[in-house]
Amino acid sequence: MAIEYGFTPKEKQTYFTPEKVYSSFGRDTDDDFIALFVYQDEKLVKKIFLDASEVGLDAGENYLDLNIGQHLRDNGLTDGTYDVTYKFLRRLAGVENKVFVDNKGLIYEGKVKEKTINGETRFFATSNSDENDKVVELELFKRDLTYVIDDISPDRTEAIIEVDEIIQNEEYKEDFLTMSEMIEYKPLRINGAGPIKFDEKDPYVLEFDIDTLDRGFTQNMVGGQIVIPKLYKTEITQVTTNEDIILEEIDEVDFIEPEPIPDPSPNEPEPEVFSSNVGGGLRSWYTK
Repeated sequence: MAIEYGFTPKEKQTYFTPEKVYSSFGRDTDDDFIALFVYQDEKLVKKIFLDASEVGLDAGENYLDLNIGQHLRDNGLTDGTYDVTYKFLRRLAGVENKVFVDNKGLIYEGKVKEKTINGETRFFATSNSDENDKVVELELFKRDLTYVIDDISPDRTEAIIEVDEIIQNEEYKEDFLTMSEMIEYKPLRINGAGPIKFDEKDPYVLEFDIDTLDRGFTQNMVGGQIVIPKLYKTEITQVTTNEDIILEEIDEVDFIEPEPIPDPSPNEPEPEVFSSNVGGGLRSWYTK
């Protein structure tokens, strides 16, 4: 009887699902990565991080080809029975990686030399030279390129996260500031792709044609909100009527004092009247 290798029909029913799920994993070559969790007897024994390039695509580029055994062997797991979980992730900010920074907080990417001084391991860069071409050992400091948890709420549902102030890297700080902001998605407008339109049969459905090189939407965006700026443009016409207008809120009222109304004056001045008592009789006259 021939020996059959691979999954049995029962195992295929357990490990394979007929449901096809869209994913843009692998299109963002800079930020896509894989977290591989290895369990033995329901206990986590190792966590492995893989680049997107370490998994292959089939000929039609529709399915991922995972060489699980090779991934385990490359990380020192040779004998035993293991359960594995692959998580396909896209980095928004930070990365679980150690870096070396100098005394100014700048990341150093050259060769690093270790020295033991007073029982303590210290790190130095040996690529710098002074003006006399003498090797100068610049001390380096190992830091995690992640963020610092400053405080956690009592119910452990919220946390205050801060940057490592020692690390002076613009990308590291910029990612921290933008990871919670709204994502501005701009499709690749090549090969006729990129336009969005309403479905002809259902006006509540939007159709979006994307190019194969476009990173597209991700599965975790399902159920989210899409905001399309300036989707509709309208002109507002102001109509004046005799109806009373009610102001909901008045910040400041400016009262204007009415100008005084002058007394009406005749075209000519009124004559002045003089009177006198002459010989016991009252006499009057006026002048103009």
